[in-house]
Amino acid sequence: MSDMARRLFLATALSLTAACCAGESTRDLDPETLSWVDYTHSRAGYSLRLPTALRPDEEGDSVFLRYNCRVPVLVRLTTEEDGRRNGAWFGHQAAGAITLDGMAGEKYTYVHWDGPFATHTIAYVVPVGDRFLGLEFRTATDLDPVQEKILASFRLP
Repeated sequence: MSDMARRLFLATALSLTAACCAGESTRDLDPETLSWVDYTHSRAGYSLRLPTALRPDEEGDSVFLRYNCRVPVLVRLTTEEDGRRNGAWFGHQAAGAITLDGMAGEKYTYVHWDGPFATHTIAYVVPVGDRFLGLEFRTATDLDPVQEKILASFRLP
């Protein structure tokens, strides 16, 4: 493939991705008009309530909550080593102390890089055994009402 063809392919792929995801944010949803369901992770056992507009996609002990082609919420259960490799909150300055379902932890606000894309992320992180659980919200600013409702519903096993 020539250099020009590679550049054209990359530009097309980025344009299609941007078009697919334009305007798709849970900020545009009204939590009071949505249908909500209980979700429990099949292996890790944590649970939360989520609107049916979000589709859970389990990958190991983590789950990506997808809204069309975006991931506005991610629950990541990881070791520090894997978390650093995947660009999670490790290595970022904690924004403050939090409590997640009665467990003490830290809140992180950082920019998560995923390939050529960067996403402002707010993560609520607690230690779970020899790993860490992060309830991550991908958002341009603060949590929106849908994300706040998901955060309030989160339960550890």
